[in-house]
Amino acid sequence: MNLPAELVSLLQDEAYTVLCTESLVEALANLNREKEEILTTRPPFGMLASSQTRQIFQTSLRAALDNEVGLRNRLDQLGQIDLWLKAEIERTLTVYLPAISSDYRTCHDAAAVVGKWEEAITALHDLALGLARDARGVAAAINPVPVPNLPPPTPIVMEQSRQRALGNLRITVAAIQGGIAQVMEVRTEFTQLCDAQADGLQLPLPPDFRNLGWVDRLATLAGPQTTAEAVRCEAEARGFCSDGVKNLLRQAAEVRDACFDAGKAILATYWRQFRAHAQSHYVKERDVDEVIAELVQHRAASEAAIRQATFEAAKVASMR
Repeated sequence: MNLPAELVSLLQDEAYTVLCTESLVEALANLNREKEEILTTRPPFGMLASSQTRQIFQTSLRAALDNEVGLRNRLDQLGQIDLWLKAEIERTLTVYLPAISSDYRTCHDAAAVVGKWEEAITALHDLALGLARDARGVAAAINPVPVPNLPPPTPIVMEQSRQRALGNLRITVAAIQGGIAQVMEVRTEFTQLCDAQADGLQLPLPPDFRNLGWVDRLATLAGPQTTAEAVRCEAEARGFCSDGVKNLLRQAAEVRDACFDAGKAILATYWRQFRAHAQSHYVKERDVDEVIAELVQHRAASEAAIRQATFEAAKVASMR
């Protein structure tokens, strides 16, 4: 099995951690049985027992308790090392698996596409605000608010305001239709990327909003009908901005989580295979204390390297 050197080293450490833990757990179980046997030898009446008998009992019990403390301390060390190894192996596999598993790569590529879709949906928010504003502008042009001490606008002025408002609305509707097209393009990309592997997983559809045909029809309606249509359009656009975007982004987050969950399942499958291989090929019989000391050194060296890398990255960032 041709694995990266870093991954081999981590898998070897994990295999030794498992073996040492199993050995210590077995030793602790044996010690507990031994301790129970020692307790059965406790002198029934301490004052009547000989000093030698009491001494033997106390010495045996103290040795067993000391051994128990030592075993539990080693198990605690191994527990901390195991947590470190799990994080490091997962990180290393996350980098390595895209090169060997197309399914794993697809899962993470799909999650990235979800991010693009979220950006496209979020961009619709500002466009929808513009749609609400311009729809209100059409209604206001048809039903101007009286201004104190000024004569009402003439029919010519009102028609000019209506045409100007409709023109603004047309521009915004064209823009929002372009935004919807972009959302649908990313959605199609997600579908094509996942194909049958997605198991029916899909990104949600964006709202239809209004199209240019609707604006053309709006221009032919009578004043009250135009106003009613514009008011409905504004309400729909504002509803999208308040709740619609949140609901769509929540659904997209669920899709992304599903992609990551599928990737984690693939990673876990490879990990189990690599772990079995490591336990068969990367370890040999060794002294437990010697192995634990070596594992502690490996962990310390890894954490020191991470601190150094973080320091250097911060130093470079500060020089920019």
